[in-house]
Amino acid sequence: MYSRIIVPLDGSAFSETALPYARVFAGSLAIPIELVEAFDVLPPVARNRQSAEAGRRMLADAERNSRDYLGRIREGLRSAGLVALTTTLPGPPARALVDWLVREPEAMVVMSTHGRGGIARWALGSVADKVLHSIPNPVLLIRSDAESTPADGVDVKTVLVPLDGSELSEESLPHAASVATGLGARIMLMQVTGTSDFYRRYLDRASSEPGLISAEELVQADSEDSLATLAAASRRLTRECGFAGEVVVSHLQGQNPAEAIVEMAGSEPTMVVMTTHGRSGINRLVLGSVTDRVVRHANAPVLVVRRHDEPGAIGMEVSASEGFSAGFGNGASQPA
Repeated sequence: MYSRIIVPLDGSAFSETALPYARVFAGSLAIPIELVEAFDVLPPVARNRQSAEAGRRMLADAERNSRDYLGRIREGLRSAGLVALTTTLPGPPARALVDWLVREPEAMVVMSTHGRGGIARWALGSVADKVLHSIPNPVLLIRSDAESTPADGVDVKTVLVPLDGSELSEESLPHAASVATGLGARIMLMQVTGTSDFYRRYLDRASSEPGLISAEELVQADSEDSLATLAAASRRLTRECGFAGEVVVSHLQGQNPAEAIVEMAGSEPTMVVMTTHGRSGINRLVLGSVTDRVVRHANAPVLVVRRHDEPGAIGMEVSASEGFSAGFGNGASQPA
């Protein structure tokens, strides 16, 4: 499914939080790891005040340091029996990474959401945000924490797959099967539908319409449809995706899908796998905006999958609303 695992690094322990996950997937999928560091020696205002020769020397030193740094990590991966490569990219980090990554859309990008900031290094918080919103690749985001950086192992018990009943949201299923197999984890298929209070708010606005279905009837119909969707997705995992592990389903009722997903992901060691778009409407979550919220608020790793026909440089929708009405607003995304 993936051509390789690409790991952007910046020399910090925070960015190296991604390495244990890269090792697991590269080993289980028998694909190479490519370590990449993008660097910009000085900001433009400072660079313009340096002589051309001084700038070239600084760039050469930075590239040599980057090669040495990546080389040390590469040798550690090779000693573990993995195929490992390195690439250095001089230039503004986000732009350099995006321009390079779009050339291989089948590669999985595994990166930390934070790194070391400063003039000579890039902050993986803002860079990760720009990369995520600009490339067609599946991106696994690892929230780094100096106090909880994993050492050698990856402890993931459940791969959580939020669905919304659309074919687009189910494009995450093959990815979930692949990573769950590599992790030796079970898959939980999850769907959130509206409560009677949620539906009643919208029905009250159209109370003059004759023969309008009741909120309770909508809840019942939606629940039945959700359970059928989850059962069909479970069969697809085993029959089409070849997943041989345990599959469980969870249907929840609530008014905030993103909050429900984040809460479920925090109940045990979990990885979330979800697409960037899904079916809109008052009775379904919009996986563009919901994915964005989950990425920003979940402590669990999140694998973001683009729809097959979705070009890069799209950006995720972020609504001002917090509930199922997430699909009704399309605000601009803000850096994490």
